[in-house]
Amino acid sequence: MPSYRVAVDVHGVSPGIPPESLLPRAEELLALGHRVEDRSVEIVRGQPQIHLRFLVSGTHDAAEDDEAQDAVRGLVMALAPIARLGRWTLRRGPGGHWRVIRSGDAREGLTEHPVDF
Repeated sequence: MPSYRVAVDVHGVSPGIPPESLLPRAEELLALGHRVEDRSVEIVRGQPQIHLRFLVSGTHDAAEDDEAQDAVRGLVMALAPIARLGRWTLRRGPGGHWRVIRSGDAREGLTEHPVDF
């Protein structure tokens, strides 16, 4: 099963939403369709980000990447009512080398940017 990592910039949460509830909620949403292996909040260049690592059922690379991208789009859309999100980056594993396969910006209505490598 291929492993993916998504990093999503968090610019704030909606009034009444405790900031510490965002990461568990993100994990819960992603776990509806995928096995979540790890989660964390990190500060990258001064920007808070949520990070989730998850598995996709093994088929072939293109289908796996599409499924992972769909999962990220669904996650960002589901979190939009409770958080102000920014850029997101989806990476595919394994191990020490995670290659970027897609990025986007939630502030632009889920605009995505294909990554050529």
